[in-house]
Amino acid sequence: MPKWWRPGTACSPAFALLVAVGLLLWLFISRTPADPDLWGHLRFGLDMLAAGTARLADTYSFTSDRAWINHEWLAEVLMALSYRALGTWGLTLLRLSAVAVIAGIVFLVARDEDASPAARDILVGLAVLTTYTRTMMVRPQMFSIALVCVLLYTLRRAVPGQVRALWIVPLLFVAWVNLHGGWIVGIAVLGAWTAAALMESRPATEKLTLAAVAAASLTATLVNPYGVRMWQFLAATVGPERADIADWMPITSLSAIVLTVEAILPALVLLALLRRGPRTGVRVPLRHWIVVAALVAATIKIGRVDAFLQASIAILLAPFVLQGVAAIGATLKAPFWDSPRVPQIAVAAAVIAAGVLGASRLGTIAVLGNWIPDRGAAQHLRMNAPGVRLLTWYNWGEYAIWQLAPAGIRVSMDGRRETVYSDQVVSDHYAFYDGKPGTLDYPDRIGADVIWIPVEFPVVPQLRAHGWRVAYESPRSVILRRDPLSTRQVAAVQDEPRAFPWP
Repeated sequence: MPKWWRPGTACSPAFALLVAVGLLLWLFISRTPADPDLWGHLRFGLDMLAAGTARLADTYSFTSDRAWINHEWLAEVLMALSYRALGTWGLTLLRLSAVAVIAGIVFLVARDEDASPAARDILVGLAVLTTYTRTMMVRPQMFSIALVCVLLYTLRRAVPGQVRALWIVPLLFVAWVNLHGGWIVGIAVLGAWTAAALMESRPATEKLTLAAVAAASLTATLVNPYGVRMWQFLAATVGPERADIADWMPITSLSAIVLTVEAILPALVLLALLRRGPRTGVRVPLRHWIVVAALVAATIKIGRVDAFLQASIAILLAPFVLQGVAAIGATLKAPFWDSPRVPQIAVAAAVIAAGVLGASRLGTIAVLGNWIPDRGAAQHLRMNAPGVRLLTWYNWGEYAIWQLAPAGIRVSMDGRRETVYSDQVVSDHYAFYDGKPGTLDYPDRIGADVIWIPVEFPVVPQLRAHGWRVAYESPRSVILRRDPLSTRQVAAVQDEPRAFPWP
């Protein structure tokens, strides 16, 4: 029986509030929306399991002109194994495992700081909440957020005189380089931390160990199916110039709600610093501040680094976050703390109800968002256009691979983008979508038989005026052919509840 539970008694308002916030967080993170690339990640992972190799040739696209360096192959294999074992339950549990690593690491940080149970739970909850933008979907990036937490905690524990534990870091990067390209951020974090630590007054043997660990970690990233070609691929494709991808936009492009949530941890740190003034107290090493500052600069430029920054604040600046939490708690006075107590039976009922509701959602990955095609289009293509070369929008490409590849249909572009397509192929597609001059013959140049794109794209009326006839149309998408087998007009999109793999 839990210590807080005594039949016939009541919970304090503070405890009831903490439980309520925790339940809301659980209901929040238990919901898993589908990422546009999930269909492809799972398809490729299943292919690798069937072939017994990570190095697959691309058979899904007819315009790919780059050798496929699958820098997320291990993440896709883990997704495939989870899906084969438990279906969508396996995928959501895999995602929640990454969230659990984040929560567990921050729990250890709070324990190391001797935080009170309430402050500990708040710190853990805030870490989970503020990194959720990158862990809410089943995608390889979730592994990077979990691994950066492990890295940061390992660095945090490596105080002068206790650096031998750092030798686990190279092993961390062996896994990381095969899971997701976010290992580049990890190497940058390790480099910034090591450079700052080497400037401290340490014995020469410790400095040699620090430098050796950093060098071994960088070398460990060569332990992948492609060797140095992985470095060459990422050097050529990773950069801030991706204005068409929301994740790669500056942090100011994020929504006001997301920015408000991501301001919580920095605000708590600032509050603690303002309240402390010139007084001495808990100090955070300069190397911690340098890592956080480097991630601040990166996040300002590229919004998708935000979760790395939030993790660094929760782990490296935990003393100040906890002081900020304590400062807010101290300002809450009666009548809040003296308000009527909440019956324990009510709290228990809320815990059970929220637990059951959250658990019931774990078996569903909801297909949501404006990017979604209507499933009738995929059904039409399977039935009426087997074996064609399909010019499509990249956001639908991996959905199309999952749905249409069994019918022998290949796509012109998908979410792998720079992974298998040159810059020229990508830019040509965008020029075509926008209906720019000289692009109407692009389908003929690449040998596309059928076009499937969002109905609102500027090129659609131009195609209709130049010999392309509608084979299928809905308020969401249109299929065009030179010689359609039939013309079909759909009056409305069926927006019934959608769940992966849909349909």
